[in-house]
Order: sequence, then structure tokens, then C-alpha cells
Amino acid sequence: MAAPTYSVTLHHLAPGAKAAGLGYADEQLPAVTPAQLVEMLYALGEVALGLTIYEPSTPEIRIKTDREVVVIRTRYRRLCFVGRETQLRGEDHSATMIMAVISGVAEPAIVPTVPVAKPSSASPMGSRSFSPPSSGIPEWVKLAVLVVLSLAAAGTGVWLLTKPPKNLAPNFQLMAAADSSALLAKTAGEYRTGTQPGDRRLVIGTDGTLRIAKYGPAQAIAEEVIRTARGVSQNGQPGLATSDPYLMLIKDADAVVLYGQVYKRVAP
Repeated sequence: MAAPTYSVTLHHLAPGAKAAGLGYADEQLPAVTPAQLVEMLYALGEVALGLTIYEPSTPEIRIKTDREVVVIRTRYRRLCFVGRETQLRGEDHSATMIMAVISGVAEPAIVPTVPVAKPSSASPMGSRSFSPPSSGIPEWVKLAVLVVLSLAAAGTGVWLLTKPPKNLAPNFQLMAAADSSALLAKTAGEYRTGTQPGDRRLVIGTDGTLRIAKYGPAQAIAEEVIRTARGVSQNGQPGLATSDPYLMLIKDADAVVLYGQVYKRVAP
């Protein structure tokens, strides 16, 4: 019997569920194997560790089985099996636990009895027994393999759930209100990484409002998010701390660095 496959939809997720964002369109995957689905769940768990309450996207994996459609989301930087909080005793669900419910292993299972081949009746050829060849892999073997795979994945799942979360907050010192206002007035203006589709535009307001947008075709604004910022100092270098929190470094009078990209000033 062929291994089961699932119909999977990735929402606000990159291929393989390795990143989250509003820019990722829904991806339909009609035939996903259990091993591939486990990798996606582990990848989504890694993505969840880096999400903050300011994340505008709502990443989720929708899984269609032969019995139902289930939804896996992120909550409190962990995986959450929507609708199964009571059954699974909490909202912190491991990839192993999710796969067990989807595959039916989590339900009460009956341990099958191993069939014993009976000797055939005596024949003119002698008293040797004869068993007909098997027509396929016994069900108990398939169940045993699934249990072994689940146990092997359990160790990785426990490690992912128990390792310390990553600290994404940069190390800096907040400026006094007057110094912060002066820095915002100095850096206020419009900046760009370029003008091609996919390039970014940044508008810094004197009140600390940041408008971050991505260009589409013909310099149309495809996406725009709003953040707030205030002046900070890191190792003696001035910068603006965003509400993510991320640190925008003031490279020089006409350039800033945000999310690893250099923005050039185009207008005061």
C-alpha cells in the first residue's frame, strides 16, 4: 500500500515554511509525504521563535487529510494546533504530537497479532510445510515503522521545544528625549534602496514614524508597513530603534542601514 500523502496549503509562508511575511502568496501542495510535512512543521517552529507581536503576517499550514482539514498556526512563539487545545492539553504543540493526531496514532490503537503460518497438510512430496508467498507488507509492519519514525522525531521535537529562545533585541542605550528629537529631525526624509520592483522605500518622520514600503511594477507601492522609532546609541554610534525591535544605524548624512539593507537619501 502506498504511503499516505496530504494536500497542504502554505499561507504567508515561503516555500518549505522557512520564512514568514505578507509578500508570500498562498502555495498549494497537492501531494506532501509525512516526512516532508514533518520538515515543514519543524521549519515553522523555527520561524515562530523569531516572530514578535508586531508581525503583520499570519503564517499557517493548512493540512487536508482523508478525514478532515486541520490548521497549524503560531502562537506565543510556538506551534498551535487550532481546535485541539483541549484534546492536546494546551496550546504548545510539538511537530511530533501534531503528526500523531493527523496520522491517527494519537487515538487508542489496537496492537495487531502477528500471524503465524500454519503447516500445510501432508502431500506425496513429503512432510515439509509450505506457506504461500505474501501479497504485500503486513499492516503491523507498517504500524511499527510509523511508531519508530515518531520516536526518532520525538528527540528532535523535545530539543526544539526546550532550547532557549533566540534574543532578537539588539543591545543599545536610549537617548534622552531632546537628543532623540534632534536625531530624528536630522535624519528625517525619504530614502530608497533602488527603484526597481522589489526595492524598498523608507520615509522617516520627525515625530518618529517610519513608513517602510516595497516597490512593485512602475514604482507602484506593493506593500507598506508603519513602525515607530526613537534615538539610541550603540557603542557610541547613533541609531534609531524601531518597535520590532530592530536597530537602524545612521551610516552617514545620506544613508541608513535597516534589516541589513542600505537606504540612500533621495529627499529631505
